[in-house]
Amino acid sequence: MYGSKSCRFHLEFYMDIKEIKTNGYERVVRGCHEKSNFNAFIAIHTLKNGPAFGGIRYFNYRNNERACLDVKKLAEAMTEKCIVAGIDLSGGKTAIQKSFYKNNEAFKVEQKNFYPCLGELINYLNGDYYGGLDVGFDYTMLQKLTAYTDFTTKYSSPDIGSLCTALGVYNALKAGVKFKLKKDSVKGLKVAIKGVGKVGYQLANYLLEDGAKLIVADKNFDKIKFQDNLKTKFSHEIENIDHDEIHKEEVDIYSPCALGNDIRLSRIKELKCKIICGAANNQLDITDPEEANRQLVASNILYIPDTLANAGGVFRSAGIILKTRDEQDSFELIKTFYDRTLNILNIAKENEISPADVCKQIGQNITGKPNKFKIKLDSL
Repeated sequence: MYGSKSCRFHLEFYMDIKEIKTNGYERVVRGCHEKSNFNAFIAIHTLKNGPAFGGIRYFNYRNNERACLDVKKLAEAMTEKCIVAGIDLSGGKTAIQKSFYKNNEAFKVEQKNFYPCLGELINYLNGDYYGGLDVGFDYTMLQKLTAYTDFTTKYSSPDIGSLCTALGVYNALKAGVKFKLKKDSVKGLKVAIKGVGKVGYQLANYLLEDGAKLIVADKNFDKIKFQDNLKTKFSHEIENIDHDEIHKEEVDIYSPCALGNDIRLSRIKELKCKIICGAANNQLDITDPEEANRQLVASNILYIPDTLANAGGVFRSAGIILKTRDEQDSFELIKTFYDRTLNILNIAKENEISPADVCKQIGQNITGKPNKFKIKLDSL
């Protein structure tokens, strides 16, 4: 247990930071500040590809075990994402347990110390980890956090991250359409988007501009009002479907853009799509992602791994952290996702394995983890 001897931001008493030894991970730490009800985990998967980067997730986890499992899996996926995209960063992640209060005073105490606590935990890692936007942690929150730590991505606008991520998904999706359906555009194709937050909304824009037909769903039905703006802009009909049923729709492309663990083993037999390509992280069944991948291959569904499809936002973050490129350069690089995705799909076909297995090997080649596939990756 680590008790901060000089708490930089004058918390009412010391925050405990505990190192959790975990095989296969550079570091996993847990930070607790009891009076503020602050409870968070940060995982650094590796540092072999550069400093670790990953979003800060603020979520109502069922328990600490689930939060710790989630942060580790997301950090590992981020390493693969960075390496597949050719970015000199490694994978990290933060998971903060979200609290709900009946007592408003308790809420005020947490809010008072929330950002100092989070800043203290990130600073403890001394620059090995940089935090960014994620589920439940938006641009305004990230801006507040910068008062307490320098180790964050400082975006120029609230929408830049979602624009970059959506553009990457869009280009990867188009590559999948070319590979699987032999079409140069999504015009006339039916696409189901699950989750229409900032990334899902931007993806819908890109797809409608190209003439796709959309089905959308979101747990927060207030978000569905976005369709009015899109209908006005494009004069297209957008169909709304129940959030828990949209994966059953007969479509050309299914795009999970909400939380992970969406392609569950129990749902695969219900899928009626030809391609899966979305912005959500860790889309395959969390209990056995390899089996989920095998079943998708057996069902003749092309799954474009989320570590490949949703890496667009990481390009902009890498430019900020490594000070290597500006926003315009980032957008131009993200457009290369089309060729990179098509290349990986062709490598998978030539080697008679799945695109997910190709991406896995690319990541393992850097981290030194043994892999079972012997693939020539010279063309990447």
